[in-house]
Amino acid sequence: MSVRKEELHKLVDQVKEKDAKLVYDLIKVVIDKDNEDNLVASADNSPLSESEKKVLKQAEIDIENDDLLDWEDIHE
Repeated sequence: MSVRKEELHKLVDQVKEKDAKLVYDLIKVVIDKDNEDNLVASADNSPLSESEKKVLKQAEIDIENDDLLDWEDIHE
């Protein structure tokens, strides 16, 4: 089925304000899906904040103490 962009514009104009975010998100998903081949991820090499350092340190301690939960055990 072929739909002209003008028809889409008419539909968008009829969207209630309370539903605008939902419609936006739906359209964005369609556009992003079509552009996945052009998607480039960039590394975040910025320094860690103090709170991020604390979380990382605690994770290292948990790993050392084998104080971890198995994903499958959680969802049984």
